[in-house]
Amino acid sequence: MKSHKSYAIALLIAVSFTLITNGQTWAEENTQTIKKELRAVKTEQPPTIDGVLDDTCWQDAPQATGFTDERTEKPAKNQTVAQIVYTDTAIYVAVHLYDDMPDKIVARQTKDQTRIRGEDSVSFSLDPFHTHQFSDRNFFIVNPLGTKYAHLATGRAEKSEWIGLWKTAAKIVDDGWVVEMEIPWQMLDYPDTKEPIQMGINVDRLQQRTGEKSWWCNLGVNEFRENDGHWIDVLPPPRKRELKVLPYLIGGISETETNEREYTARAGADLRYEVTPQLRLISTANPDFENIEQAVEGIDFSYGERYVPDRRPFFSEGSNVYRLGQLFHSRRIMDMDGGLKLFGKIGKNTSVGTLGTYHRNNQNVILQASQSLTATSNISAAFLSHHQREEGFNNVGYLSGDVRHGKLLARSAIAQSQAGESNGRDGFANLIYQGQLVQPYVSVFFVDSDFVNRLGYHPFTGYRGLSLGSYFRNEWRDGFLRSLSLSVQSEASNTYEGEVFRRNLSIASGILTHSDYSLSVRWYGGQFEEFTDSLFAIRLGARASDRFNNVNISYTWGEQAGERIHRISGNFNLRAYDFTVGLTSQIQWHFERRYQQILTLTYDFSSALSLGSRLIWQADGVNIYFALRRSGYAGTDFFIILGDPNALEFRQRLVAKVIRAF
Repeated sequence: MKSHKSYAIALLIAVSFTLITNGQTWAEENTQTIKKELRAVKTEQPPTIDGVLDDTCWQDAPQATGFTDERTEKPAKNQTVAQIVYTDTAIYVAVHLYDDMPDKIVARQTKDQTRIRGEDSVSFSLDPFHTHQFSDRNFFIVNPLGTKYAHLATGRAEKSEWIGLWKTAAKIVDDGWVVEMEIPWQMLDYPDTKEPIQMGINVDRLQQRTGEKSWWCNLGVNEFRENDGHWIDVLPPPRKRELKVLPYLIGGISETETNEREYTARAGADLRYEVTPQLRLISTANPDFENIEQAVEGIDFSYGERYVPDRRPFFSEGSNVYRLGQLFHSRRIMDMDGGLKLFGKIGKNTSVGTLGTYHRNNQNVILQASQSLTATSNISAAFLSHHQREEGFNNVGYLSGDVRHGKLLARSAIAQSQAGESNGRDGFANLIYQGQLVQPYVSVFFVDSDFVNRLGYHPFTGYRGLSLGSYFRNEWRDGFLRSLSLSVQSEASNTYEGEVFRRNLSIASGILTHSDYSLSVRWYGGQFEEFTDSLFAIRLGARASDRFNNVNISYTWGEQAGERIHRISGNFNLRAYDFTVGLTSQIQWHFERRYQQILTLTYDFSSALSLGSRLIWQADGVNIYFALRRSGYAGTDFFIILGDPNALEFRQRLVAKVIRAF
């Protein structure tokens, strides 16, 4: 038994060593010479951000032309022209997106800093350090209504003043639509230099009507970022360090279990300080997690713990730096009186991230460092420590690496835990071929029985095995079919005692039509420990790409965990006259009948001010809350909440919260 375990560990260490020692050579051999460049032009007359490209600065600015369909690798049917100029204050981007059917341009989203999906959009990306790593990449996305979404390199929370106050304007014109952007340098991380440098840039566009995604420099469907274009001879201004404070005040009244009134008042604050132009300190004191609407755990049957994402802003800040996967699940940190984060760059290719939280009963520390070896390879190391008063210390060390040579991607990681007398390991090694149409993979993995990580998401321990699979996807720009996908996945794993842990085979397929109907089917079968499973599922959808007006329904049936199972679920969303309604419903007949209905209602007085409600009706009880909120834009945010967003049953509770950035 130990020989197999030692062999697996040796294999993972060997793969990691190969990645680290050979990654740079492999990637440099594969890196393509990019010929698309855009000369940096500094202007003394910045444009007026009005969606009209008649400003003097645009007349002589170089143009980014020749956009390519990422799927067909042919010139895009509807071309795009982009231009960039800059001052010591901001970067200015102008984009003319030609469209031969401007009356069919799709634009729906009106709230800034909300993901723009299923509609026409354009994205300007900037890689100031020119590393070609996703973690150093900034995205600025705009739709034809001028609604904007920024994804900054390190990951930022949602308060506009913390993200940065950037401007956009967009107009639909006779031959397509036009966008202008103003992006302040101050919201970006970039090298501190006195000499002109080269930055990575790109522009991509989605045309919703045809499904065509086109790039200035084509990254392909897998987005190989080393193929970005170059912005040459740009001289960014000196970076000013900033100190921002985000205090909040809460006052409220609630009814206790003994029917007594309880008055509450509390205050707290977040602080953001730039230690260096590339290194940021975030701290929070007495954070308010109670009034943040968390994701709801589903009721679908699972042999292990279900994964539920975390929506708390403190943990999303700097999320691109803390890339730990299942090793860190922030919902494990339930209570904290204060927290501290320090993250950013200490060199062009070196990123660090630290996180610490304090509560009288538990303390947590995370230290991480990542090193980019080349545009297609990097290594990362981390240390996690959790201290619980009753349980003592739990420490985990982690090392990972990945490298891509052409379309072949290799990844590996290994973790070592220590908790009292337990000293277990967890690790994997993957090999993936990232083809244009087909992506096969193979993975080996193991988790020791005595591997303990109280900060991670590890539903099971004490098993090891192999998984194989492949994924196929293709798209068509016209005709009946818009896209077709097919996946086959399998796993064979045993316990350390040699007994069957899991034998799985999953076959799934899905289609999307140009009339926006979707159909997906899936069969899942195999064995989990002593149980034999066989499940069929079918799902139908209409207006599949429209996030505001859509409907879908699915039905699952078969046998799972030794019992017959039937599950009906569906989603319905509708927006009309500033009202948005969403209904998610699920009923499951298995060991017992379970049900869950989630109804959300929102009325938008404006893009910033809205009245919302969420009703959750399930076997555990019925909960409803109402919230009047002004958020997502510069200035004072406020929330007036009736009820408790995350309770199992309705609470008689009224809370007012005010947030102001300084």
